[in-house]
Amino acid sequence: MTFIVAVQLKDSIVVAVDNKYLTLKDKEQDHFEEQLSSKLYAWHSGIITGTGEHYVIDKAVRLFINNVGSDIKKLPTCLNISRQIREMEVEEHDQIQSSKLLYSQYSENGAKLFAIEPTEETGKYQTTEFKENDLIIWLFNPNIQSISENLKTLYSNPRPKASFNQVEDWLDYYISAIAEIYSKQSYVDSWMSSSFDIFFQTKDQYFYKHIQNNQTLYLK
Repeated sequence: MTFIVAVQLKDSIVVAVDNKYLTLKDKEQDHFEEQLSSKLYAWHSGIITGTGEHYVIDKAVRLFINNVGSDIKKLPTCLNISRQIREMEVEEHDQIQSSKLLYSQYSENGAKLFAIEPTEETGKYQTTEFKENDLIIWLFNPNIQSISENLKTLYSNPRPKASFNQVEDWLDYYISAIAEIYSKQSYVDSWMSSSFDIFFQTKDQYFYKHIQNNQTLYLK
């Protein structure tokens, strides 16, 4: 079950995604197949990722890239079609119905983050643009006691790229902070990995890194 940490900064965005994904087995409502792989998908203006059932996310992105020419206005439709196809295969399941997407896009002032998710009232998909300094946490296990202080620190100290003299210092600032979050949360949530992929994007650049994150933590 995907664990995502993302930050919408004044001039840039940061998105981190763990590497463990689960696919619902045919007709077995609570039997999942576990694999390790990247969950970041590239498109011409940034990246796409998501939470929920992996098949639904993967199929939606492939429809978007291969069938609708990466027209971002059609991404919600691709997600809806993918969900319907999956429900015909394995019937309804919470992980399928709750699947949602996060994507980035270049803009004149810096990269922007958007979410596509179902509304509680109708279940129809809506697109939302995140605001400056928003901290986005998408997770399966609601127990975040071990990382609450880390999240508070990350939220209270947003650092856009322009606040650093060197790009490497900007990357290291977020990699270090987010690596500790993933290590702690994976200790209490077996549905996610401690390793993660992290993506940085500005108005005219992007940076990608895979973090193996084998640090040992001693939790009280």
